[in-house]
Amino acid sequence: MRVNRYNILAVVALLLTFGISAVMAEPTDDHHHRPKNTGTLTVRTTPNSYPVKIDGQFAGMSGVGDATEFYLSPGVHTVEVTGPNGAIFTREVDIRRDHKHCICLKVIENTITRNCPYRFHLDGPGEIEEGDLVTFAAVNEGSAPIPIRYAWRVSAGRVTSGLGTPSITVDSTGLGDRTINATLDVNDDVYDNKCKQEISVPTHVRPPAPQPTPAVPMPFRCDEFPAKTHDEAKARFDNCIIQVQNMPDAQMYIIINPGTDKLSTTRNTYEQLEKLARDYIVNKLHFDPRRLVIVKGPPTQTSTFVMWIVPPGANPPPI
Repeated sequence: MRVNRYNILAVVALLLTFGISAVMAEPTDDHHHRPKNTGTLTVRTTPNSYPVKIDGQFAGMSGVGDATEFYLSPGVHTVEVTGPNGAIFTREVDIRRDHKHCICLKVIENTITRNCPYRFHLDGPGEIEEGDLVTFAAVNEGSAPIPIRYAWRVSAGRVTSGLGTPSITVDSTGLGDRTINATLDVNDDVYDNKCKQEISVPTHVRPPAPQPTPAVPMPFRCDEFPAKTHDEAKARFDNCIIQVQNMPDAQMYIIINPGTDKLSTTRNTYEQLEKLARDYIVNKLHFDPRRLVIVKGPPTQTSTFVMWIVPPGANPPPI
């Protein structure tokens, strides 16, 4: 994203235009005001009234609608009118007795505009992902070698580097779904505030994409069968042990449900079946005993083996 800001330096030129005339005063003009043996100087200015000096001394203010009259002794006098911004009009006027001398001044203001010697645009991305480092850079499109001062502000985030330079780096950690407004105040020691620039660029911080929830491993039933003969039980054990050995760190859970019939209470008790399973699986099949869990389940009519394979991280099977 680029934000441009161009400043214009304005210069006001003052031009004093004047007119001067001398006429013979009529007897009725000012004889009752004017001292004897003097001449009259009138000063009128447009559009405002300005200070008038005669022979270096302040004499009064010029007139705007009606001219201001000054009575002077015959001879050459220096007249100064100070206009706006210190502009000075100076003339020597030869005052003659019984004559009126008129000075009329018009102030003309010309405003000249030109581009400031430095003109900046500010670069920054429109969007970043939370946690990224974002860089904002000021590019000077002007050419004058002027000592520039860079004053940066950010609305959020931590500036990691670049304060006082044309570019800064901001850390966006923790700013998901917020906006970083980077503002640059550019000024100098030459043109002061005439060319001062303040530029702002927004960058939206996109929150990280949600990570998929890992699937929770589940135990699964390998086999379930009634305890009839030991040979049949061993064959069923073989099948499940082969499966669990192909799954590193998985466990074999065997739930033995003791039966209530005569065979279950005499030859196939829980204790007898638990010893059969452990001896065969550990001693004959050489299965790691740390991966074998045998528990007693609720009673059923006939003693039953329920075999579960429990992957790493899965909860034990229901009993």
